[in-house]
Amino acid sequence: MNLKQIRKEQKMTQTEVANKLNIDYTTLGRYENGISEPNLTTLIKLANIYHTTIDNLLGHKVPYLLDKSILSKEQNNLIEKIINLDKEQCMLVDAYIEGLKVGKKRQEDTIKKLKGITNNEN
Repeated sequence: MNLKQIRKEQKMTQTEVANKLNIDYTTLGRYENGISEPNLTTLIKLANIYHTTIDNLLGHKVPYLLDKSILSKEQNNLIEKIINLDKEQCMLVDAYIEGLKVGKKRQEDTIKKLKGITNNEN
């Protein structure tokens, strides 16, 4: 299990996670160091805390599932909102995201042009 690595990626302390699990931090330490193994109920709680799957906690990579543990809190919040949208609303969100990408590209191009003008004036 890669519990310690996942916890550190989430920027959480053993005490924080242990408190959410209602266990002592030393018990969590034993799980992380492979001295003992969490039961299924604890694995489910850990997966929820870390926004990931039990498969990922156990080191089994499932390529077709999204590993939410690698996403920011903001990205996870967006996913939760998107899940409840109907097809038309999803299409609108997709169009909006594409518009954001185009706008960012235009902004970057404009900044490059302005920097070029500034450098040429000097």
